[in-house]
Amino acid sequence: MIENLLNRFQDLYPALVEIRRDLHMYPELSFQEEDTPKKIADFLTNLGLEVKTGVGGRGVLGKLKGGEPGKTVAFRADFDALPIQDEKEVAYKSRVPGVMHACGHDIHTAALLGVAKVLSEVKDKLEGEVVFIHQFAEEVIPGGAKPMIENGCLNYDREWLS
Repeated sequence: MIENLLNRFQDLYPALVEIRRDLHMYPELSFQEEDTPKKIADFLTNLGLEVKTGVGGRGVLGKLKGGEPGKTVAFRADFDALPIQDEKEVAYKSRVPGVMHACGHDIHTAALLGVAKVLSEVKDKLEGEVVFIHQFAEEVIPGGAKPMIENGCLNYDREWLS
């Protein structure tokens, strides 16, 4: 099964590059993320995951239920950008003056969406649940983690953020 999953990631690589480049072109600063969480939520919803938005503010959670009982595992990515001018000359250069993904959050998000896609394709074979945590405002203190945790994003054994 692992080899099949790895092959699937290879197949998805071009699509994940496109997601990453789109995120890179339209970065959003901490606590100003509006379009990025919508893109994430739409992607996860289209996979058939249960999705919660506005977690702790602008956070997004997706839950994938496996076909067999088991434990819960969580994966996390961040999606805010930095107040830095994108100086490179490439087609996917930031379109937002003075803001760019200089810290890799665009690839973190694209990679986690890829994991969600691949695992959703084999969900009937999975044991337990997988929660995909997409954190806003990672670049500032206290950032988005604290309000997301206070809102219950790590309480998998309780009601799903009721």
